[in-house]
Amino acid sequence: MRLRLPITLFGKTAYTLGLALVLFQVFTTLVIAYYMMVPVAQRAASDLTDFLLLSARVWTSLPEGERARYQGELRAHKGLILAPARGPLPESRVYLPYVRLLGKALAERTRQPVQMGVESRDGAPWYWVDFVSGQQRFRAGFSAQRIGVHAPPAIFLILLLGLVLTLATTLVMARRLTQPLSQLAAAAERIGQGRSPEPLPEVGPGEVVTLVRTFNQMAHQVKALLANRTILLAGIAHDLRTPITRMRLALEMLPPSADPQMVGSMLRALDNMTHLVNQSLEFSRGVEQRASRPINLSELIGELVEDARRGGGDIRWRACRACMREASPTALRRILANLLENAVRYGGGEPVELACVREGKRLTISVADHGPGIPADELEAVFEPFYRVEKSRNSETGGSGLGLAIAKQLADSNGWRLSLRLREGGGLIASLSI
Repeated sequence: MRLRLPITLFGKTAYTLGLALVLFQVFTTLVIAYYMMVPVAQRAASDLTDFLLLSARVWTSLPEGERARYQGELRAHKGLILAPARGPLPESRVYLPYVRLLGKALAERTRQPVQMGVESRDGAPWYWVDFVSGQQRFRAGFSAQRIGVHAPPAIFLILLLGLVLTLATTLVMARRLTQPLSQLAAAAERIGQGRSPEPLPEVGPGEVVTLVRTFNQMAHQVKALLANRTILLAGIAHDLRTPITRMRLALEMLPPSADPQMVGSMLRALDNMTHLVNQSLEFSRGVEQRASRPINLSELIGELVEDARRGGGDIRWRACRACMREASPTALRRILANLLENAVRYGGGEPVELACVREGKRLTISVADHGPGIPADELEAVFEPFYRVEKSRNSETGGSGLGLAIAKQLADSNGWRLSLRLREGGGLIASLSI
């Protein structure tokens, strides 16, 4: 299984700080153990070695009647058992570093092999060493309580406590550093969707406060700019409607002797102007939030398909079971209607295929046509306002250039994803992911 590193700023910061502090703690513990604990243990083992050898010589020099009393005093006052070895020690592995250092020191002093063992007495471990003193082989024993030092548990507890404190400190520091940036990212995303975020709190380090203050000012300026744009476009649209209406009335009041072809052409031009004004006004309001409610997507798509068929489009759509989603019906209807209209208009008279696929919580609605498609380097540019692949500016062949821009704006403001891709064999696929 491959280890996956974090990708968020919080994860990367916490991972870096935590790893550095844990490595520093482990290194510090090893340095303390090697340069402080090990020398102290070696010195203590050396002192006990001298004492055991001295005690063995004293025991040898004492009369037989005094040896038992001497052994009792060693056990009572020093916690040691010292007696001649009777047979080999039972086989066992000794892992306590202090006992292994003691055995090494005895072997170096006596220049004889030393045997070590461990056994349990009265619920506590006892350690034994067999060594040679003079011509006699002695066996010395002491309990783990005599040592009084539990180095492995102590090191483990130190590392555990240090690890917990390191991780807690790392998480707090990383959160404190990255939380303002996460709030900035979320606020920037809301601005990209056309929303107006609340001013962010200007707290934290000086650099963060400066960044947040600048962002709040920018957000306010963007909000004012969007409001001014909406007012400007709405005013232009309102001012244009009046002369358009007057021109339409003037054309309809012309005498019967007027050229009907010319009158019809001018009326169509006025219709196109009205349509363009309405689309411009709708684009200016595109970032406004639409009310969301539970809707049956299958039923809504079915209505749009029937409308497109009545308009002469050949739509291939197989109705599926009811699919409820929380969405804005106005925005969704506007987007899908635009995609179907474009597919029918540029599909070259071929059938348009509409599909709805659900993958977990994501629902993707795709509209595929068999038309000439769009050059690959213009698939994103067509979402820009007034951008047209067909450069003649003829509304009958290229549209106004606002349909996809409005659809994209509505999708972004609702948190959906609208994309275009080329279809294998020719044509275009427009997909809306909810």
